[in-house]
Amino acid sequence: MKASIIVPAHNEEKNIENTLTDLSNRFKNSEIIVVCNGCTDKTPYIVRNIKRPNIKQFNLSKTDKGAALIKGFKVAKGDYVGFVDADGAFSVDDIAKVINELDDSDCVIASKWKGRNFSSIKESVGRKVSSRVWNFLVKNLLRLNFSDTQAGLKFFRKNVIDSVGYDFACKGFEFDVELLYKIKNSGFKIKELYVPVKNTNKGTFSVLHTPRMLINLIKFWIKT
Repeated sequence: MKASIIVPAHNEEKNIENTLTDLSNRFKNSEIIVVCNGCTDKTPYIVRNIKRPNIKQFNLSKTDKGAALIKGFKVAKGDYVGFVDADGAFSVDDIAKVINELDDSDCVIASKWKGRNFSSIKESVGRKVSSRVWNFLVKNLLRLNFSDTQAGLKFFRKNVIDSVGYDFACKGFEFDVELLYKIKNSGFKIKELYVPVKNTNKGTFSVLHTPRMLINLIKFWIKT
């Protein structure tokens, strides 16, 4: 099955070349859709100069992750569609493992928390506390019983995305929650798979995003 791998990239000039080179080498028969969203650094230029036939580039003025993913979903042509973070947090072998799990699932999401305890996660205490508070709210407000909704590695069968559509209220980092909520409530099967993270400190996400995420989550919850 051909896969469409979407890479949302906001100011990832330090990581994007290595990430795309690794993906292109590992997934030669898949399309890699890079959506540069609101970049103010050299990310779009670097992507443009990576001459690989399976890499497609799109540039958006919006900085929202959700807008970048929706653009990728709309142009994707693969039987399987998903996204990975631009910072190279996940190995290409683990990405392949997630995609292969779609043989018997509609949706597969990576989780660094599944089957792990607080002390085993190699992050700052503040980041871990923020993650667990967020997870508690997601479980109790939206009944999404997953240990990690925010990992930047999720894949779906194309018909799942087609069924869910492209009309989303959440456009920031909380986009993942609304996406999973819609997939679950459309009757599709979601599998959560433990996947280790290579480096948790290279990406553009910060705990400073959490207040906005929380406000948007509550707004979404009120509407549901």
